[in-house]
Amino acid sequence: MKLLYLVDPGPDYLADQIYTGLCNVLGWEAVWDFPWKPAYHEPTAKIWYLPQNPGPRKTSEEILGGLASRAFDLVCLSSPRAAALGALEAMVGRVPLPPLVFMDGEDDARIRHEVLGRFPVALHFKRDYVWGAGGRRTGWLAWAVPFRGDRDLFARTFPLPLAAVLETIPQTDSLPKTIDVSYTGRISHIRRVRAVNILQRLPGVAFAGGVYGTPEDRRYNFETHYLRRMLFKATDRSSCPEVFQQLKLEPADYYRQIATSKVALSFRGGGVTPPPRYYEIVACRTLLVSDPPETVIPNNFEHGRHAVFCRRDLSDLADLVRYYVTHEEERQAIVREGYAHLLKYHTCGRRAEYFLGLCRRYL
Repeated sequence: MKLLYLVDPGPDYLADQIYTGLCNVLGWEAVWDFPWKPAYHEPTAKIWYLPQNPGPRKTSEEILGGLASRAFDLVCLSSPRAAALGALEAMVGRVPLPPLVFMDGEDDARIRHEVLGRFPVALHFKRDYVWGAGGRRTGWLAWAVPFRGDRDLFARTFPLPLAAVLETIPQTDSLPKTIDVSYTGRISHIRRVRAVNILQRLPGVAFAGGVYGTPEDRRYNFETHYLRRMLFKATDRSSCPEVFQQLKLEPADYYRQIATSKVALSFRGGGVTPPPRYYEIVACRTLLVSDPPETVIPNNFEHGRHAVFCRRDLSDLADLVRYYVTHEEERQAIVREGYAHLLKYHTCGRRAEYFLGLCRRYL
């Protein structure tokens, strides 16, 4: 199979991870990114969470020629952002297109009808897929309203969550577990602030981390600002952003903190779906404690077997952390099972296989 992969030049977790997985599964020669994305290929433009491939750099004329000669089996619109949409717009009507699939990796559950109605999308993939088993919305009205009653569109829409990029996660499983529990993350959801507030006050448990951000963050509001002041006992409201920004870790320190923790936490952020950290913790062979995902994740981790899920109101978070910090044998058993499950279902390559499998089945 050969794909034309239409991309946006900026960082895009889902599009970038699926591109990596497709190159792993099909070989980079079979996946042409357009417009050519330097972050995928040029060392000076490398993104820390993403490996690189050689990748063919093609002109628009070469791409149109390839489409005209039916060199591609599939066109993937990997993002609803302007550059990817513009590239597709320039092709529609000029040359015949193979089946078109649309991948929406934005961190919201909104259905982008402006894209779906503009182009002949055969299959639709959503990162924040919230309908049905495992998701937070069930029943006919739950999907009928966002899909505008289009049962056919709903039937050809599939969940496509994030994954672990194993190529960029350091092998740190030999490091000693010197931290009981850790969490460092952006202040993009109030649950993150509440969790840090609980853990910083937990007697006898060594906590590392915190939340960070600035007033420009999307989820910055009065409630989070107020709790941040309480959490750090800041009296000067204007000093809060600087205090929080200091908590941000460089990638190497971020992974080291996770790897040296007995337990590491993951909570939803601005989007509904679990962040990359959800998979990175398991990849670092540390026990994942998370709020229950509010999106559908095919072959998700199971509570008590691959990971541990606390209540969304965090009422049991302290007890769960205390328990698994002190029960090493149970903790290690979950860590081993979780890592094996990750390798089987939640790497970039496995996610790409799942994506390709659906394309082959329905197209």
